[in-house]
Amino acid sequence: MGAMEALFAVQEEDTNLRQLQHRHEHLPEAEHLAELKAAHAAQVAAQQNLAAECLESMQRQKRYEQEVAAVEARIADLAQKLYGGMITSPKDASSLGNEITLLKERQDGLEEKVLEYMEILEPLNEQLEEMNRTKEEQEKEIEQASAVFQKTEAELLGDKAAAEKRRDDAAEQTDPGLLARYEGLRRSFGASVIVHFDGHGCQGCPTTMPAMEADRFKGMDEGTMSDCNECGRLVVR
Repeated sequence: MGAMEALFAVQEEDTNLRQLQHRHEHLPEAEHLAELKAAHAAQVAAQQNLAAECLESMQRQKRYEQEVAAVEARIADLAQKLYGGMITSPKDASSLGNEITLLKERQDGLEEKVLEYMEILEPLNEQLEEMNRTKEEQEKEIEQASAVFQKTEAELLGDKAAAEKRRDDAAEQTDPGLLARYEGLRRSFGASVIVHFDGHGCQGCPTTMPAMEADRFKGMDEGTMSDCNECGRLVVR
């Protein structure tokens, strides 16, 4: 491979590497995986919020159940006193009876609260179960999408490594000074630092090459190179 051909090969692999890098940065598999992970994160957050709501309702239900148990114990204690022969005064017996009646009313109200929270919790728990199933399905999808992404990325990285090796091999066959000039112009011209003279003008020029400049290139030997005075690229006759 001649020095000019080697430089063209370097430029070709640089173009290939830019394209591969662009593909790597915009892999549909990566975007799909990111979307799945975002949906999973939103699902987990929603599930945590609902779980917190359930926990709060369960704690309130438990407090009411504890109050019911305390009232039942108090009623049982008073009933033991009232009917166990410990109270002999009609007035005291009446007072205890009234207290028991009030406590039973209190018990009824507390039990209604317990039932109320049981009714609240039932659909919430069902919703939690459904959300958990959805989350598990999402995790399976993420696992599958991750495997696809890793396979695609590995293939792409392999292509990049191969392109880098070809570029290095071509660069070794290029004159160091010429390669340095190419590297210096690459930021400005990207994939068209070095171009061919097509017989009429520079293939990289956005406008028609002036006749005098075209004649200059026509007078050069085949395979020689010069700077294009119009655009600044390296042009090979």
